[in-house]
Order: sequence, then structure tokens, then C-alpha cells
Amino acid sequence: MQKHAFLIIAHNNWGQLKKLIECLDSQTHDIFVHVDKKSKDFDESYFIDSVTKSSLKFYREFTVYWGGFSQVQVEMFLLEQAYIEGYDYYHIISGADLPLKNNKEIDLFFEENKGKEFILYDNNTLEDNPEISRRTKYYHFLQNYRRRYTENLKNSFFTFCERVSLVLQIIFGVNRVKNLDWQIKYGSNWVSITNELVKTILEHEEKITSIFQYTNCADELFIQTIAYNCGFKDRIYQPVGNEAANLRCIDWSRGKNGNPYTFRKQDEELLMSNENLFARKFSEIIDPDIIQHIYKKIEQENKSNA
Repeated sequence: MQKHAFLIIAHNNWGQLKKLIECLDSQTHDIFVHVDKKSKDFDESYFIDSVTKSSLKFYREFTVYWGGFSQVQVEMFLLEQAYIEGYDYYHIISGADLPLKNNKEIDLFFEENKGKEFILYDNNTLEDNPEISRRTKYYHFLQNYRRRYTENLKNSFFTFCERVSLVLQIIFGVNRVKNLDWQIKYGSNWVSITNELVKTILEHEEKITSIFQYTNCADELFIQTIAYNCGFKDRIYQPVGNEAANLRCIDWSRGKNGNPYTFRKQDEELLMSNENLFARKFSEIIDPDIIQHIYKKIEQENKSNA
């Protein structure tokens, strides 16, 4: 039986995170959780009884800012920690995710599709996608700073400075990936990937830092770029049903301001009939009922399969 590492990036909603961990508890699963250093109310002891079969480890290494290189650093760190132990599959998920299938179904799916990479990416080139081109061609020196502040004055100041920097780079024709020997690819940062691909990612850590340190939202680029350019593009899963290529059910059509829609109780039928293995996102603040429903369903099925 294959072994799986679940790499969870979390920053709030600890009751919800606890349910996610309990759903994944299995002899074939180990769980690695990174909690944002900005989170003030985290208590690791709250999770002490969350697992009886899995190994569960918590880390607080990075202060994480959405869209900043810190997100890449967290993912690389979790991959490094899990790779030491060695797994068949590594699943990068959010603390706002939940499984839609029980552990037996998840394990069986990956047994049947062994060796495939579950990555969602856009096959277009940079020239076809101006937004991704802008993210990568220019230096985004202030990506962390302008997201570090919620106060309007400070945020506006760093946003203004970054825009001035980008205008100047456009005027002077900056293109820092002009001579890059890789094609940059874009997609979701939530992936399920093999040990072989993780090994390749870690071997290229220095180059990843060199290319993506000043790239905006690089977490949506670096794994796709490695997979495409380093011999894995033909192993990327091609859905045969209604699954996404990365097996995540994410509703962007109802989302707002660049964020995915948060599922609610009225989405129960849609989620229960969904063919993907995971879904995001959920919030115990917005709608705890749908979280409880999925949790009870998965918990019951896991117990019946034990």
C-alpha cells in the first residue's frame, strides 16, 4: 500500500483544521502542518487527540503573505520535511480544505493511477497570458511589504511604490526571464505529486529561488514550471470524468475579488456527488454546518472501512 504525506498550510479556523486532520487519520497517511507565524491564537495541544494512526507534525517557520514568495518557501519547507521520511504521494492542501472521499477511496484512486502527477496548469505561453507575463517579466520587490499591512495608508504607500517600479521597468524594457531555458507555466498551487517529482523540485531549489523570488504569486507557477520542463509533463493526469486535473473541487465562478467561493450547506448535493477527492474552500465562520456534514460522513465511512 502506498504512503501519503498531507502537507497542510493553515492560519486560522482551528476547529475546522482539527476536523480536516481527523478525516485524514490513517495508517497510510502522515500529516505535516505549517501554521502561519502571524497566527496569535494557535495552541498545538488542542490537536493532541486528533490522530490515532497518522504521524502529525506542526511547524511555525514562516510569516506567510498571500501572493508573496513566503508561500513558495512554506511549500518547499513542507516538501523537504516530508521527503526525509519518503512517501509515494505528497498532497499540498489548505487548512480551508476538506476531503470529499473517505481514506480508502483516496488510497485506491492513487493506487489505480500510480505514477501520475495531479497538477492543474494552463498550457498557454507567457505571450498568450498578459497577467502571468507581468508577474514573471518584472521584479515585484515589494510583494510581501504591501500585503504585510492592512492599514490603508501603509498598504497604499507600498502599492504605489510597486506600481512606480513596474512602470519604470516597462519603460526600460525589463524582462528578467527573457533568456530563461524553462517555459513558465501557471496553475493551481494545490497539487498531489509523486516522490520523484518532489525530488526534482528539491534539487532545483536554488534555481526556483533565483527565478521566482521576485515573482508575484509564484506559488501558482513553480511546481507547474518544474513539472513541464523537467520530464514530467507527459505524466500529468488527464481527467476521464468530471474531476479537475489536480482533483480539487474549487468554485471560481461564484468567487469574488480573486478568491474562490466558500461552500455552504446549500452546496451539499453538489459536493457529495462531486468526483474530485478534495474541495476548497470552507469556513467555520461562514457556514459550519457544511463542514460538520462532510466531517460526519467521512468519519463514519472511515470507521466502517477500518
